[in-house]
Amino acid sequence: MAADHTLLLDTGDALVGGGEVGDLTQGEAIVAGMGLMGYDAMALGPKELGLGLDTLRQRLDEARFPILSANAVLSSNGELVAPAYHIVDAGGYRAAILGLTRPPDLPVEGIQVLDPRQALEHYVPEIGAEVDLLILLTNLPLEEARALAAAVPGIDLVVAALPAQPPYRAERLPETGAVVVTAEQPLPRHTGRLIGRLTATLQPDGSLSGESWSAVPLDMSVVDDPAMVELLAPYQP
Repeated sequence: MAADHTLLLDTGDALVGGGEVGDLTQGEAIVAGMGLMGYDAMALGPKELGLGLDTLRQRLDEARFPILSANAVLSSNGELVAPAYHIVDAGGYRAAILGLTRPPDLPVEGIQVLDPRQALEHYVPEIGAEVDLLILLTNLPLEEARALAAAVPGIDLVVAALPAQPPYRAERLPETGAVVVTAEQPLPRHTGRLIGRLTATLQPDGSLSGESWSAVPLDMSVVDDPAMVELLAPYQP
């Protein structure tokens, strides 16, 4: 199905931990590949934090798309590690993509991950006054992301992560009307085998309607992009 406007998003934990190429290059090749694909935004995940502050800053500088987190801050001064949100144009409508980071299992030197709800309560009113559509992009587990979106009004769409399962359907929260979907998981040796596709209509008032969600297999029927083949050639056995 063709769409008038398309956003390509990732919930994070994407640069390392999902395959040999990412781990070998500490995410450098993955950032370059996502740039080739035209990603609009990615949420900063705990696996990215695990690269360490110096390497993470290199990946943030290299990325041709925003990597977002409203709750990952520097321990030294409380400043954000990455931008909290990014605003894009969709046919004359302004859409904000707000990133939230899942706390890591182990502490990361120099970085703290703050309470996600407090971050939402701070940023959602601020962003909501600027845009027509607010998208929460997060690697928080689905249940936690759903609870946050139900408790904090003003979020139109949630793209969440976990548990480790393919996308299955779009859900509309009765509390706030937010649409919630689960991203495909970056499991070892399975990264990129599916891509979740949400199709929806953006109404004049900024609400979404007619939403449908499907898992699209990226199999041999998808023709290899020559630029991507060239990028990955050095890592082929």
